[in-house]
Amino acid sequence: MTTGTNFALFYVDDSGSEAHGLATFSWIRIDPAYWADATQRWLHFRAAAYRRHGIPADTRLHATELAGGRGTWAPTPAIRSRREGLTVIHDGLNAIAALPGITLGSVYRRTNARGRDFERDKQDLYRRMIARLDAELREVAAFGAVVIDGDGTNAGYNRGHRRLDNGRALIEDPFFRHASTSQWVQIADLAAWTGYRSLRPAGRGDTSTTWYAQILRHLDRDGGPIEL
Repeated sequence: MTTGTNFALFYVDDSGSEAHGLATFSWIRIDPAYWADATQRWLHFRAAAYRRHGIPADTRLHATELAGGRGTWAPTPAIRSRREGLTVIHDGLNAIAALPGITLGSVYRRTNARGRDFERDKQDLYRRMIARLDAELREVAAFGAVVIDGDGTNAGYNRGHRRLDNGRALIEDPFFRHASTSQWVQIADLAAWTGYRSLRPAGRGDTSTTWYAQILRHLDRDGGPIEL
């Protein structure tokens, strides 16, 4: 992708399951020159989701809740179902696939660890991911910053950034935004859930395991989630 600047924003979210032995992270990379246009196009999708499903644009889209038919994303429980939630995710992924100026990627690790050991594996995966992103930026003499879901209380993410080389291209520690207040973190959440689902065996009648390959693959320079 030809970019207009030498700076990139990475919106990052995690997914995975300790019970299924998978830790994953996904990112949306956006060239700031396209940020405003891409945001408006996403808000057009949110307006359509309000018309079709009654979901206000300021309501958080959380893929796990949508896929389970849980949470408060729909105005009444009567229309809040797993089938409806999966439709919202699918429509959201198609909207992501059409956003200008973005690429994306996913990484994963298979592990039998539990509890604190699982969290350590997850943090090591994050560290390896940002080291890879940092190296890719340096190859093209560019810089970037990471925005991640959360409130900053998990110090492991900060430590990962501080372990980068002195000539690092990813500036600062990660910037934390609650997903409820950031449309872009919600976009990363949908991509992360879909990347994770692509690594899980498909259940009966479950097509969500194919959505990453069918809808998002053209945005992923690696062609799909990579193991680190």
